[in-house]
Amino acid sequence: MAVLLTLGALTARAQNEPIKYGKVDAKLFDPAQYPTAAGAPAVVLCDYGTSRIEGADDGFRVVFERVTRILVLTKAGYEQATVQIPLYRREADEEKLVNLRGATYNLVGGKLEKQELDSKTVFGERLDEHRSLRKFTLPGVREGSIVEYAYTIKSDFVFNLQDWRFQRDIPVEWSEYRAVMPSFYQYKQIQRGFLPYKIQETTVVPYHTTYHASTKDGYGTLLTESGNTSMLTTQAIRCRWAMEHVPAFHDEPYMTTARDYLAGIDFELDLIQFDPARPHPVTSTWEKISAELTKDEQFGAWINGRTALSAPAEALARTYPDPATRAAAVRTLVQRAVRYSGEERLYADQPLRRVLEQQRGNAAEINLLLVRTLSDAGLPCWPVLVSTRGHGRVFTDLPLISQFNYVVAAVPLANGSELLLDATEPTAAAGTLPARCLNGQGRLVAANGRWVSLVPSQKHARVTNARFSLDEQGRLQGTVRREYVGYAALAERNQLAELGEKAYLGALQKQYVDCQLRRTALAQVDSLSKPLVLDVDLSLPALETGAAQVYLPLLQFVTDRQNPLQPDSRIYPVDFGTLHEDVLSVALALPKGYRMDELPKNVVLSLPNGDGRYSFEAALRDNVLYLTSRLQLRKTQYQPGEYPGLRELFTRALAKHQEPLVLHRTP
Repeated sequence: MAVLLTLGALTARAQNEPIKYGKVDAKLFDPAQYPTAAGAPAVVLCDYGTSRIEGADDGFRVVFERVTRILVLTKAGYEQATVQIPLYRREADEEKLVNLRGATYNLVGGKLEKQELDSKTVFGERLDEHRSLRKFTLPGVREGSIVEYAYTIKSDFVFNLQDWRFQRDIPVEWSEYRAVMPSFYQYKQIQRGFLPYKIQETTVVPYHTTYHASTKDGYGTLLTESGNTSMLTTQAIRCRWAMEHVPAFHDEPYMTTARDYLAGIDFELDLIQFDPARPHPVTSTWEKISAELTKDEQFGAWINGRTALSAPAEALARTYPDPATRAAAVRTLVQRAVRYSGEERLYADQPLRRVLEQQRGNAAEINLLLVRTLSDAGLPCWPVLVSTRGHGRVFTDLPLISQFNYVVAAVPLANGSELLLDATEPTAAAGTLPARCLNGQGRLVAANGRWVSLVPSQKHARVTNARFSLDEQGRLQGTVRREYVGYAALAERNQLAELGEKAYLGALQKQYVDCQLRRTALAQVDSLSKPLVLDVDLSLPALETGAAQVYLPLLQFVTDRQNPLQPDSRIYPVDFGTLHEDVLSVALALPKGYRMDELPKNVVLSLPNGDGRYSFEAALRDNVLYLTSRLQLRKTQYQPGEYPGLRELFTRALAKHQEPLVLHRTP
């Protein structure tokens, strides 16, 4: 038997360690030496972890060691002194936390004072059947303190090789992780984030460990604890990753979950191979996952058999011959029967009978019922596994059901496309997935399963038409009609449902802050396949009519006033989820006595490869000024290298909208 075991501490510590617990001196307290510390509440001076696999009783275990040192700079950084250590459990077995140490260091009169963690202040908390926490707060923290802690986790769950995050919500000066993985345990490495490594090394090293096998009888009863102790020798992969001067992570507009962006590395046990001739795959396949789901009582059982909705669905098949129209009618039938509880789930939590009785269900219960009812209506239909934007991106080469937390329905159409359906949002039109589902690709659950694009055909679009007139006394009044199309309509309808019409219309005054709103009205609220229409009649403060030259910031009254992309640079992709388009058409009728000597300059700006475009055009005909503005984003996601051009497109468009019209008044 060719075996590989942890080279253990010997291999993991073959290289110099970046930190040693307890080795704190006065020179570490000066924040000026840390490039990332400026303006931060605290800075991680060093975060260092190692993982190794070693022999244990009748098996192997993962030993994870960590040392972390943090400089607290302001009162807002005190929270860094509170530490939570997650532990995994399964049935009666739990990862063991050992050798926990912690201390707070302060410089008082030039002398170093140390206050150690009291083990009696360490508390445990059970989160669920598989997760628990150990929590503690380091004592004596003040501005300028250094807090430090170290611990070891011993885990019999070799599939649970510790993940690592190089990035936090505060800056990190140095973060390093080392792992030694014997050849008989092969792990997939999942790189996350968009930051470069300072060090990334992989080497093959000798590996050995001792393994203890106890003696048991034929019934599994332990006969002796002495058993047999063997030395296992093979080779191992030694990996080392490090990042330096890591910026703090902050949420920015148009992002999915933070887990998709935080620099880090995850592991999944892929293969166990003690005998080269008999490898044992651990990771499943997508085909196996589909087969298992179709047999699962909380998934597959929901898409087979008859329900109280079967007969009405069969009637819809006779009423609506067109598949898309019939699918929309089935979706409405399900929505009338069951309301969404707000819980994003991949599996049903309760029996179908109870869901129908309570008329309330989670996402899986509603959408699996939708799949079932679509089939009753004579439409071929399959579930599609989805990871919502708040759950994280899907790695298509990693067959893990845990990557998903949601399910929708797919109906094939005659033109070769698929109609993706979700019945959780009554404000969405049929074929419009909730915005939370717009996250890359979903997995079709079928005998010939495949990936399905979740990029929608519908845009997030606004079309604004405004008509203004200026009288000889300088009074300006007009009408604005804004049509919200596609995902813009869905967002507005959701807000309308949340606030109610009165509060929704009342909030418009904040948008038209310089105007007096005389009338506001909504149209096509319940016509989900049509744009939501907002009509506004307004008047603006009178212009200064005594001056020969008048400045009128007309477009500011009907456009956004802030760039959604504020930072000068960005290290993460901009993920809109949908294509975006914003069209503005304004007409201004000028009275006698007013003229424009110079029209606003026309502008056309384009991103490379036509990935975005902004255009502005002005024309004057029969003393009516016509302004047309159009911003188009032709990709759903822009990479960090594309961010400067994308931000400039928004900046130039905003600047154009803020340009005042220069009117001349003749006496």
